[in-house]
Amino acid sequence: MNTDFQISYTLDVLFYIGCMIDEKKRKWYEADIEKFMPMLGTVSDKYLEKLIKISQGTPKITEHIASMLIVNDHLHDWTITDLLDRHKRLVTIFKKTKQFSNAPKDLKKFLNNDYAKVMPLIKIIATDLERLGFKNFWLEEKLPLLKERISDYQVILSEFDIAGHVNNWAVNKKILDSGKWYVLAYSGANYNTLLKEYRVISSIISSERLFERMISYGLKMNIYQKSCKVLKPTPELKAEFKGHKRYKSFKGIASYAEGSLKLALKIYLLEGCGNMAPDLPEDYPFAAEILTYLREHDKPDNVPVGDYVGEMMKKFSK
Repeated sequence: MNTDFQISYTLDVLFYIGCMIDEKKRKWYEADIEKFMPMLGTVSDKYLEKLIKISQGTPKITEHIASMLIVNDHLHDWTITDLLDRHKRLVTIFKKTKQFSNAPKDLKKFLNNDYAKVMPLIKIIATDLERLGFKNFWLEEKLPLLKERISDYQVILSEFDIAGHVNNWAVNKKILDSGKWYVLAYSGANYNTLLKEYRVISSIISSERLFERMISYGLKMNIYQKSCKVLKPTPELKAEFKGHKRYKSFKGIASYAEGSLKLALKIYLLEGCGNMAPDLPEDYPFAAEILTYLREHDKPDNVPVGDYVGEMMKKFSK
């Protein structure tokens, strides 16, 4: 993979603030958050409370702002204060980029609503963090780890074409095999994309777990249900489906079949790239049958995924 790895203090400050306003993310970085959050000034404390309230209606605040910053030519040479001081200009610049036209609807809605309220709050909190020594902490404690993680990723990605491996099973969404990857200290526990072309991954994800995250993302982005609809369930499969503890959450047996397929595919793909695969959940017997089929029937490269899955489902039909 031709991968351009990047590090950004500005994005890391932003995501650190995002962890302070998101209880789940805060737990991932509890020690780091506790190092600075209790020391913030009273104004920053009030602004954090406001951000938490806004985030309840707009849960992707930091991701939306990061999307705007990541396409900005000055991300690496302006200070975070400079960038946040120019928050109105940031929008003007972003709207002129090619990425804006393809930006998700929730991002565009954010820019027209909560953005103007949020940016002054984040600016004060970011300034307060730097007053407390956050930048020195990041440079001394996090930057070396980020560089080490990038070295690990470069080695493992050069040894195996994980994008090609996963994309061989793509129906409608492929994982890009090149472009910029931002390896950050506080971006969460998953492999994510911003604006469909920038990969964002946290250093807490080891190189051994990277493939699993990429495979999970690829499977999440693809919809196999159309091919699963050819399935004519046997009485045994109907009973399995109706007796499942998540029965009500599935939209019919094709939805259950798709869920089972993704579970089996994850393990099959991990095995294919030499990684230790987890065990299948015991409450998905159909996934075990699919995994056996995948192991015994390789998909030819020239056969579309939909055709292969459809043929598989016919084999499991009555």
